Amino acid sequence: MNYISDPSDENLVGLCASGVINAITDAWTLRNSAHVVITGGRTGLAIVKAIDQALFKLVRLKNSFEGSMLHIWFSDERFVSHGNPDRSDTTLISGFGMCKSQIVFHRVADSGDLEEAAQGYAEEVDDELASRPFDAVILSMGEDGHIASLFPGLLDPEFAGSAVAVHNSPKAPPLRVSLSLQRLANSKHIYIFALGEGKAAALQSLVTGPVGALAKSSPNGQLQILTDLSAPTSN
Repeated sequence: MNYISDPSDENLVGLCASGVINAITDAWTLRNSAHVVITGGRTGLAIVKAIDQALFKLVRLKNSFEGSMLHIWFSDERFVSHGNPDRSDTTLISGFGMCKSQIVFHRVADSGDLEEAAQGYAEEVDDELASRPFDAVILSMGEDGHIASLFPGLLDPEFAGSAVAVHNSPKAPPLRVSLSLQRLANSKHIYIFALGEGKAAALQSLVTGPVGALAKSSPNGQLQILTDLSAPTSN
Protein backbone atom coordinates (compact mmCIF):
# COMPACT_ATOMS: atom_id res chain seq x y z
CA MET A 1 0.00 0.00 0.00
CA ASN A 2 1.13 3.51 -0.81
CA TYR A 3 -0.05 6.34 1.46
CA ILE A 4 -0.63 9.80 0.03
CA SER A 5 -1.34 12.39 2.72
CA ASP A 6 -2.55 15.90 1.96
CA PRO A 7 -4.70 18.21 4.13
CA SER A 8 -6.61 19.30 1.03
CA ASP A 9 -9.48 17.03 -0.01
CA GLU A 10 -9.55 18.90 -3.32
CA ASN A 11 -5.93 18.00 -4.04
CA LEU A 12 -6.56 14.34 -3.25
CA VAL A 13 -9.65 14.22 -5.46
CA GLY A 14 -7.68 15.86 -8.26
CA LEU A 15 -4.85 13.36 -7.88
CA CYS A 16 -7.29 10.45 -8.07
CA ALA A 17 -9.11 11.92 -11.08
CA SER A 18 -5.80 12.41 -12.89
CA GLY A 19 -4.79 8.80 -12.23
CA VAL A 20 -8.16 7.51 -13.41
CA ILE A 21 -7.99 9.56 -16.60
CA ASN A 22 -4.53 8.14 -17.30
CA ALA A 23 -5.95 4.64 -16.81
CA ILE A 24 -8.82 5.41 -19.18
CA THR A 25 -6.39 6.82 -21.74
CA ASP A 26 -4.29 3.66 -21.59
CA ALA A 27 -7.38 1.47 -22.01
CA TRP A 28 -8.76 3.52 -24.90
CA THR A 29 -5.40 3.42 -26.64
CA LEU A 30 -5.51 -0.39 -26.60
CA ARG A 31 -9.23 -0.87 -27.20
CA ASN A 32 -12.45 1.16 -27.43
CA SER A 33 -13.57 0.63 -23.86
CA ALA A 34 -12.49 1.31 -20.29
CA HIS A 35 -14.02 0.00 -17.06
CA VAL A 36 -13.98 2.03 -13.84
CA VAL A 37 -15.59 1.34 -10.45
CA ILE A 38 -16.81 4.35 -8.48
CA THR A 39 -17.96 4.83 -4.90
CA GLY A 40 -20.86 6.75 -3.39
CA GLY A 41 -21.06 9.52 -0.83
CA ARG A 42 -19.83 13.11 -0.81
CA THR A 43 -16.33 12.13 -1.88
CA GLY A 44 -17.66 9.95 -4.68
CA LEU A 45 -19.68 12.78 -6.20
CA ALA A 46 -16.68 15.13 -6.09
CA ILE A 47 -14.55 12.51 -7.85
CA VAL A 48 -17.22 11.89 -10.48
CA LYS A 49 -17.43 15.60 -11.31
CA ALA A 50 -13.64 15.86 -11.56
CA ILE A 51 -13.46 12.82 -13.85
CA ASP A 52 -16.30 14.16 -15.99
CA GLN A 53 -14.50 17.46 -16.60
CA ALA A 54 -11.16 15.80 -17.28
CA LEU A 55 -12.74 13.25 -19.62
CA PHE A 56 -14.45 16.02 -21.59
CA LYS A 57 -11.10 17.77 -22.06
CA LEU A 58 -9.42 14.50 -23.06
CA VAL A 59 -11.94 13.75 -25.80
CA ARG A 60 -11.75 17.29 -27.14
CA LEU A 61 -7.96 17.10 -27.32
CA LYS A 62 -7.85 13.67 -28.97
CA ASN A 63 -10.46 13.12 -31.66
CA SER A 64 -9.59 9.42 -31.97
CA PHE A 65 -11.26 8.84 -28.57
CA GLU A 66 -14.66 10.18 -29.66
CA GLY A 67 -16.08 6.71 -30.30
CA SER A 68 -14.60 5.11 -27.19
CA MET A 69 -16.83 4.15 -24.28
CA LEU A 70 -16.37 4.34 -20.53
CA HIS A 71 -18.17 1.67 -18.50
CA ILE A 72 -19.03 2.79 -14.98
CA TRP A 73 -19.61 0.18 -12.30
CA PHE A 74 -20.78 0.84 -8.76
CA SER A 75 -18.74 -0.61 -5.89
CA ASP A 76 -21.91 -1.27 -3.91
CA GLU A 77 -25.56 -0.33 -3.92
CA ARG A 78 -28.43 -0.29 -1.49
CA PHE A 79 -31.12 -2.73 -2.56
CA VAL A 80 -33.91 -0.21 -2.91
CA SER A 81 -35.81 1.18 -5.90
CA HIS A 82 -34.04 3.43 -8.39
CA GLY A 83 -36.18 6.35 -7.23
CA ASN A 84 -35.41 5.88 -3.53
CA PRO A 85 -33.26 8.67 -2.00
CA ASP A 86 -31.12 5.97 -0.32
CA ARG A 87 -29.92 4.91 -3.76
CA SER A 88 -26.37 6.16 -4.43
CA ASP A 89 -25.97 5.50 -8.17
CA THR A 90 -28.62 8.07 -9.13
CA THR A 91 -26.62 10.89 -7.57
CA LEU A 92 -23.36 9.67 -9.06
CA ILE A 93 -24.84 9.38 -12.55
CA SER A 94 -26.06 12.97 -12.30
CA GLY A 95 -22.46 14.08 -11.73
CA PHE A 96 -21.55 13.06 -15.28
CA GLY A 97 -23.03 16.09 -16.99
CA MET A 98 -20.60 16.52 -19.90
CA CYS A 99 -19.75 13.04 -21.18
CA LYS A 100 -22.87 10.90 -20.80
CA SER A 101 -22.95 10.02 -24.51
CA GLN A 102 -19.72 8.05 -24.03
CA ILE A 103 -20.65 6.35 -20.77
CA VAL A 104 -22.43 3.08 -20.05
CA PHE A 105 -23.78 2.89 -16.50
CA HIS A 106 -24.08 -0.60 -15.04
CA ARG A 107 -26.69 -0.40 -12.28
CA VAL A 108 -27.63 -3.04 -9.75
CA ALA A 109 -31.22 -4.28 -10.16
CA ASP A 110 -33.74 -2.65 -7.84
CA SER A 111 -36.40 -5.34 -7.63
CA GLY A 112 -36.88 -9.06 -7.10
CA ASP A 113 -34.70 -11.15 -4.81
CA LEU A 114 -31.46 -9.79 -3.28
CA GLU A 115 -29.49 -12.93 -4.14
CA GLU A 116 -30.75 -12.78 -7.71
CA ALA A 117 -29.74 -9.11 -7.96
CA ALA A 118 -26.23 -9.94 -6.78
CA GLN A 119 -25.96 -12.88 -9.16
CA GLY A 120 -27.22 -10.73 -12.01
CA TYR A 121 -24.62 -8.05 -11.31
CA ALA A 122 -21.87 -10.67 -11.08
CA GLU A 123 -22.91 -12.13 -14.41
CA GLU A 124 -22.95 -8.67 -16.00
CA VAL A 125 -19.40 -8.00 -14.79
CA ASP A 126 -18.21 -11.40 -15.98
CA ASP A 127 -19.90 -11.04 -19.38
CA GLU A 128 -18.32 -7.63 -19.97
CA LEU A 129 -14.85 -8.28 -18.55
CA ALA A 130 -14.30 -12.04 -18.20
CA SER A 131 -10.93 -12.18 -16.43
CA ARG A 132 -9.83 -8.72 -17.59
CA PRO A 133 -9.15 -6.36 -14.66
CA PHE A 134 -10.95 -3.12 -14.01
CA ASP A 135 -8.90 -0.21 -15.27
CA ALA A 136 -9.43 1.66 -12.00
CA VAL A 137 -11.34 1.17 -8.75
CA ILE A 138 -12.25 4.05 -6.44
CA LEU A 139 -13.38 3.28 -2.89
CA SER A 140 -14.04 5.21 0.29
CA MET A 141 -13.26 3.70 3.69
CA GLY A 142 -15.78 3.91 6.51
CA GLU A 143 -15.01 4.68 10.15
CA ASP A 144 -15.13 0.96 10.91
CA GLY A 145 -12.71 0.22 8.07
CA HIS A 146 -15.28 -1.09 5.59
CA ILE A 147 -14.97 -0.56 1.85
CA ALA A 148 -17.86 -0.89 -0.62
CA SER A 149 -20.32 -2.92 1.50
CA LEU A 150 -17.61 -5.27 2.75
CA PHE A 151 -17.64 -4.91 6.52
CA PRO A 152 -15.06 -6.12 9.05
CA GLY A 153 -16.01 -9.51 10.42
CA LEU A 154 -18.70 -10.07 7.80
CA LEU A 155 -16.84 -10.41 4.52
CA ASP A 156 -15.43 -13.63 3.12
CA PRO A 157 -12.13 -12.66 1.45
CA GLU A 158 -12.04 -15.97 -0.42
CA PHE A 159 -15.50 -15.57 -2.00
CA ALA A 160 -14.91 -16.16 -5.70
CA GLY A 161 -18.00 -14.55 -7.25
CA SER A 162 -17.85 -11.05 -8.72
CA ALA A 163 -20.68 -9.64 -6.61
CA VAL A 164 -22.09 -10.56 -3.22
CA ALA A 165 -25.49 -10.11 -1.55
CA VAL A 166 -25.21 -8.33 1.81
CA HIS A 167 -28.13 -9.13 4.12
CA ASN A 168 -26.99 -7.57 7.38
CA SER A 169 -25.16 -4.33 6.68
CA PRO A 170 -24.35 -2.56 9.99
CA LYS A 171 -25.28 0.66 8.19
CA ALA A 172 -28.89 1.11 7.09
CA PRO A 173 -30.41 -0.03 4.87
CA PRO A 174 -29.31 -3.59 5.68
CA LEU A 175 -29.83 -5.09 2.21
CA ARG A 176 -27.12 -4.29 -0.35
CA VAL A 177 -25.25 -5.64 -3.34
CA SER A 178 -21.49 -5.21 -3.35
CA LEU A 179 -18.74 -6.09 -5.75
CA SER A 180 -16.68 -8.78 -4.07
CA LEU A 181 -13.23 -8.28 -2.61
CA GLN A 182 -11.68 -10.61 -5.18
CA ARG A 183 -13.27 -8.73 -8.10
CA LEU A 184 -12.31 -5.31 -6.70
CA ALA A 185 -8.77 -6.57 -6.19
CA ASN A 186 -8.58 -7.49 -9.87
CA SER A 187 -7.85 -3.93 -10.96
CA LYS A 188 -4.92 -2.12 -12.50
CA HIS A 189 -5.26 0.79 -10.07
CA ILE A 190 -7.07 1.04 -6.72
CA TYR A 191 -7.70 4.33 -4.92
CA ILE A 192 -9.07 4.32 -1.37
CA PHE A 193 -10.10 7.56 0.34
CA ALA A 194 -9.83 7.86 4.12
CA LEU A 195 -10.94 11.41 4.88
CA GLY A 196 -11.79 13.02 8.22
CA GLU A 197 -10.79 12.50 11.84
CA GLY A 198 -13.38 9.75 12.17
CA LYS A 199 -11.19 7.52 9.98
CA ALA A 200 -8.07 7.86 12.18
CA ALA A 201 -8.51 4.62 14.12
CA ALA A 202 -9.37 2.59 11.03
CA LEU A 203 -6.40 4.09 9.21
CA GLN A 204 -4.05 2.83 11.92
CA SER A 205 -5.35 -0.74 11.60
CA LEU A 206 -5.78 -1.05 7.82
CA VAL A 207 -3.75 -4.22 7.44
CA THR A 208 -6.08 -6.24 9.67
CA GLY A 209 -9.31 -5.13 7.99
CA PRO A 210 -10.95 -5.26 4.54
CA VAL A 211 -8.37 -2.88 3.02
CA GLY A 212 -5.55 -5.16 4.12
CA ALA A 213 -7.36 -8.16 2.65
CA LEU A 214 -7.85 -6.22 -0.59
CA ALA A 215 -4.15 -5.38 -0.75
CA LYS A 216 -3.18 -9.03 -0.22
CA SER A 217 -5.54 -10.14 -2.99
CA SER A 218 -4.47 -7.50 -5.51
CA PRO A 219 -2.25 -9.05 -8.20
CA ASN A 220 -0.94 -5.68 -9.34
CA GLY A 221 -0.26 -4.05 -5.99
CA GLN A 222 -1.31 -0.63 -7.26
CA LEU A 223 -3.23 0.36 -4.14
CA GLN A 224 -3.17 4.01 -3.07
CA ILE A 225 -4.53 5.27 0.27
CA LEU A 226 -5.48 8.95 -0.04
CA THR A 227 -5.98 10.68 3.30
CA ASP A 228 -6.07 14.12 4.88
CA LEU A 229 -4.64 12.57 8.04
CA SER A 230 -1.10 11.56 8.87
CA ALA A 231 -0.09 8.23 7.40
CA PRO A 232 0.29 5.37 9.91
CA THR A 233 3.70 5.15 11.53
CA SER A 234 3.84 1.46 10.60
CA ASN A 235 1.81 -0.69 8.20
